Amino acid sequence: MAKVNGKGSISENDMFLFPVGEDIDSDDIQGFVKYNQQVLLKNYDENIGMYKGHYPILDQEDKPLNKPDNRILVNFAKYITDIFNGFFIGVPPKISLPDDSSNDDLQTFNNRTSMFDKLSEIAKQTSIYGRSFLMLYQDENSNTNCAISSPKNSLMVYDDTVAHRPMFFIRYSVDEDNNLTGTVYTPNEQRTFDGDFNITGTTSHLFKAVPAIEFIENEERQSVFESVKSIMNAINSALSQKANDVEAIADAYLLFKGGEFDSEMIKNMADNRVIANSSADADAKFLERPTGDGTQENLLDRLAEYLFQTAMVTNLNDVNTTGSADTASGYSIELKMQAMRSLASNKERKFTNALREFYRIVFNISNVAKTSLVKKVVNTLTGNAQSNPADELSFQFTRNLPRNVANEATTAQTLEGVVSKETQLKVLSIVDDPKAEIQKIQDEEKDGITSAVNSNPANYNFDDEKKSGVEDDETDSE
Repeated sequence: MAKVNGKGSISENDMFLFPVGEDIDSDDIQGFVKYNQQVLLKNYDENIGMYKGHYPILDQEDKPLNKPDNRILVNFAKYITDIFNGFFIGVPPKISLPDDSSNDDLQTFNNRTSMFDKLSEIAKQTSIYGRSFLMLYQDENSNTNCAISSPKNSLMVYDDTVAHRPMFFIRYSVDEDNNLTGTVYTPNEQRTFDGDFNITGTTSHLFKAVPAIEFIENEERQSVFESVKSIMNAINSALSQKANDVEAIADAYLLFKGGEFDSEMIKNMADNRVIANSSADADAKFLERPTGDGTQENLLDRLAEYLFQTAMVTNLNDVNTTGSADTASGYSIELKMQAMRSLASNKERKFTNALREFYRIVFNISNVAKTSLVKKVVNTLTGNAQSNPADELSFQFTRNLPRNVANEATTAQTLEGVVSKETQLKVLSIVDDPKAEIQKIQDEEKDGITSAVNSNPANYNFDDEKKSGVEDDETDSE
């Protein structure tokens, strides 16, 4: 654990810690912000640079004597990040509450705040930086809203107990003149500070907690490609050197040995691509340099193999999507994605915990997803405190995998009478909500029975017909 200026410290996993019960001052703010700028920002910039296609090979010095100097890049950082997050959150997760009325409020909030789009961006940022933040604020219409905050200019401070509860959230910015300003968010207020880290103003807020949540890729707060940076650089270096070798071969020198050549003869040979000389001891050949093509290819293959094995992200070019029935069903694809599934499961647990705490703050300050009327009555009669709806939240993350619906339907049909209807329907990827699907089936069955009864001749209403006939006779007699 490292100390920073003030009372704060940094854990081995780059978590900002602060003594519980203490209040943050200017020295503490300066210590945290300077550490973020001077230590962590270097790695953040390197990671986002690699994601955007800027690798160390581009910064190397030019080769002397006009030697071939290719700089070929394969952007594996972007490939690994996008493939993994497309698999992890390409299908938006389902976030729901058991109470229908509360669940409707929750979905309205998610739609109004574009929650699932923000989650997709947060997932990408955590894969690049190792962490990202989602902060809450009140907009101009006094609606609760949220925004993404990058770790390049924000950080979360936790207490130094084993619980590591959030104590402060610091967000800052630097303008074009290098002037720094920022805000510290506490559980009850927000404090602005200037470039000298002096508090310049304090206002209260309604969130009843630190209005931000940290999302992490893993406990170490490392990017998804952190462990394979050296392999990516080695691949780019090997590819660039291979291109240099090809270019050197194309520009090979021609060696003349013996014989007499004047400038006119050399020009004719160059134009006609024919070497001719009457001298008996004349000879001509290209100077050949040693070639390591086989070695280079073996190196590139081995590096690419180790790259995806170490990153635990599947190389989709190695996935065969044609062939046997098992392959068509996606089973063999899932086997090749087993390592990535484990990686995604770990990230899912981190996101689930963060999302539950996020909604806990949302439910504290808004009318979104309040507990049902029945629960309110029960809590009132029993004297129990009303629980936060966040405890009842259900999160369902679906891996973005190809599916064979025909095989799924066969499996579901085989399960008839073996498992419950709900479990049977869960096999089908086309069914988003098994409970709702069961209700639809029941409604259709009721409609079918009603229609059959009404159309059955045995159930023809003769009384109505007889009554109608009597009324017609009475009308005729009048």
